[in-house]
Amino acid sequence: MHLNKKKNTVTPSAFGLAIQGLVFLSMSDNVRSSKEIANMMNSGTTFMRRVIGQLVRANLVEAREGRDGGYLLAKPASSITVADVYQALQMHNPLGTGMADSTLDCERGASVRGLFQEMSSQVEESTLHIFKQYTIKRIAAEVFKNEE
Repeated sequence: MHLNKKKNTVTPSAFGLAIQGLVFLSMSDNVRSSKEIANMMNSGTTFMRRVIGQLVRANLVEAREGRDGGYLLAKPASSITVADVYQALQMHNPLGTGMADSTLDCERGASVRGLFQEMSSQVEESTLHIFKQYTIKRIAAEVFKNEE
């Protein structure tokens, strides 16, 4: 399972699957079932439903109910960035969290905790800056450039 129940965050592999799922959805205007998406990703259907559910709550994916229901992009692939996915899945910097956690039982931990948090915040800002440069459309174009 890729979900981290401790902090309700998603692991990097689930983050990658979410991005790939969005790329798959961008290939068609048709509704896709969670089973189709999971099969494309070689992942479990229930797990993909959970990941996609977070994307639905963030208004990146639209859910259609009913027998012929499923999922489709809620907006153009050109307007969905990797940063949007990162934030939708509540990804967090594990390095920064680990650094801060390491100060809890240390005699001088409190004196470096603030610095660790500052560094972590800067890493998070840099990560988001880079992720904002990549859209689902751009990734899909790269994936399918040799298939035309």
